[in-house]
Amino acid sequence: MSQLPLSPPSEPTSIQPVPLTSSIRTTPIHSLLPDIRVPGEPLPSHRYHPVTCTSIDIDEVRSQLEQLRKEYPSSEAALKAQEEAAKEVKHRLEDAEKKRAEVQRALDKKTQERDIELKVVSKYQKIKVSEIPS
Repeated sequence: MSQLPLSPPSEPTSIQPVPLTSSIRTTPIHSLLPDIRVPGEPLPSHRYHPVTCTSIDIDEVRSQLEQLRKEYPSSEAALKAQEEAAKEVKHRLEDAEKKRAEVQRALDKKTQERDIELKVVSKYQKIKVSEIPS
């Protein structure tokens, strides 16, 4: 039995996410998600990847599109699924923002506690120094 040699592992793609505040992001991907934008030209917004803002090659995703067409045979079903997906994304973004706010509050509280402790230690050290006889 002759086996073909193993191919080298594929290199990770160097495509970086585009910040949500980037000026190339002009068109919202959905009315429920106005903060997530993709380029508006020259392709329609659904032809851009929402993270990298690169164009989506239809040939590469053709099998996924066929699967979605089988799963959602009517345009009404597809629109309903799109609305549900947008609501889920919005919910996840809100949850992530709440978690970020909680972490920031906890950090602020810890910083405030540290500052108070430093002031107390500083005063204590000043008192100790003044009590030392000359």
